[in-house]
Formats: sequence, structure tokens, C-alpha cells
Amino acid sequence: MRLSTRILCLLGLALVSACSKSEVDKPVGSISFAPVAAKATKAIIAGTTYPVEESFVVSAYRSASEAYFEDLTAAYSSTLSLWETTDAQFWPLGGSLDFIAYSPASAGLTITSGGVSAEDYTITTAAQMTTDLCYASASVADCANHPDSVPLTFSHALSQVVFRVKASDYYSTATSTVTLSMTSLALKGIYSVGDLNQGTWENLGSEHNYTLSGTPTALTYNGSNQPETVDVCAYLFLPQELGPNAAISVGYNIVQRVSGTDYTLENTPVTIPLGSSLTQWEPGKKYIYTLNIGMNNVITFTASTVGWQDDGDNIIVEEN
Repeated sequence: MRLSTRILCLLGLALVSACSKSEVDKPVGSISFAPVAAKATKAIIAGTTYPVEESFVVSAYRSASEAYFEDLTAAYSSTLSLWETTDAQFWPLGGSLDFIAYSPASAGLTITSGGVSAEDYTITTAAQMTTDLCYASASVADCANHPDSVPLTFSHALSQVVFRVKASDYYSTATSTVTLSMTSLALKGIYSVGDLNQGTWENLGSEHNYTLSGTPTALTYNGSNQPETVDVCAYLFLPQELGPNAAISVGYNIVQRVSGTDYTLENTPVTIPLGSSLTQWEPGKKYIYTLNIGMNNVITFTASTVGWQDDGDNIIVEEN
């Protein structure tokens, strides 16, 4: 056998060997994902459909001590109509895999076989207050009979807080016109830094004051002169116990026009303790605060909670 012929044969054997090893390690079929949001979630995702423009980070483990792949970004593929990692991964021929993920990919959390965690996760800026932090896990017990895609159901790690405003009553008469507006809205003494560990928040060590709205919001009425509820804002915060410094600060304006002359009746910001009725915000829950503004500087406060979906219940901050 000539030398050149012998080299070609050796190359052929090497190629066969390489193909055989690849087939043993990774069968045909890449790993893809079909994520959904657990309830309603980058700026609070509405509904249970995970947005195609969003991406997440995912790791897979054979066991607590053996990673199959780690910290790969999964993005939407319009060809597959599913999410797949930018560095394609393939199913093993056997065994099981546990998948752990967080969203959005820009959050920069830590994934281990035990779950998702983060140290000193901070919410102070508008971008942070509108970025929904989620985590998910899934297991495939028999990779030889794997699903077409891995179903990932993301749970919300933060609390959603919604603010609405309405007039307590209709005050205009035949001789005077009353105009009401909310002029400012702020939160005080809210914990803004904490550690996330497997869905639990701890070490909430820093309080922050949030300016939520500085734009006047007019209070409106329907055709029957009944007060209408106006949405002001919806933001995300760290789940936390509402401590003694936690409060809402509301600025409002009441102007009464009599015989063509305007009189300002009340324009003093009111501070309302948050922990007097509702004592904590929990992960994945939505809290609706409705501010009822009227003619007298008296504040009453009741509280209730709802799931991430709006069930129609409200936390009432009422001025009679």
C-alpha cells in the first residue's frame, strides 16, 4: 500500500470514529424551550404568554454535582417558534436533566443546581422598577424520550404595586365648580436592596424614597357625575415587610371657582403609613392602592391583596 493511500485510510477511520463519538454523546435533536409566565410579567409582562423579544439564561444539570451546560442565553427562534440557546445544545441519549433559568437575561443572577440567587439585587431606577425578575425550573426524567421542547413556567420574584386615584365625591354645584387633581406621589422608607435565594428574599438592608409621579393627574367624572378611577402607575419592588418608615406621600390640589375667582382649598401633601393595615408585600402578588381624594384632610386606610391578575379588589386609601 502506498503511503498516500495509507494516510487516506487512516483519515477515514478517524472520521468514522469522530462521528461515532458524536452520536453517542449527542443524538440528533437540539434542546429547545417553550416558556410561559406563571401569571401576568422586561416591563411587567401581561398575560401568560412569554414575549418573543425577551430572552433568558438557562443551565442544565445531570445531578447536583454535574453540569450538562451552564449560563447559556436562550432567545426566540422564528424558524422553530421556540426558544433555543445561542450555543446549540443536544439531548443526551439517556439519564435525566434538571433545568434552571432566570429572566430577563440582562439580570445577571447566579444559577446553581440548587436554584437561582443574587446578592445585593437593587431596585432604585425606573428601568429596575419596570423589569420583571422571574425564575423557572423543569425536569426531564428520561432524556431518551425527551419532549419536543422543555416547558419552563416562570414565577415572579418581585411584588407589583399599582396606584390609582379617584375623587371621593362630586363637589361642584350650581354656583361653584370644584376641580381636584393629584399633584405628586411618592413612597418613603421602602427597602431597595436585598439578597435572593431560591425564591426567598433576605438581608433587606437599605431603605429608599421613590418619586413615582410628579405630573398632575386630573380627577374625572362620568356622564352621571360619578367619580372615575384613573391609573397613575405600576411598578415592581422587592418583597418585604412594611416597616415603621414605609409610607405613601400624596400631594393634591383642590380648586374651587366661585363667581369667576379660583380659591385653593387644600394643597398640603399627606403622608399615610403603609404598615398600619397591610404589613408586607409578597413575591408574585399584585397590590392595588386606590387614593380617594376629597374636600377634607381626613385619611382612612384599608388593605387587601390580590394575585398578579387583577381580581378587582383594592387597597383603599380614602380621604372623606
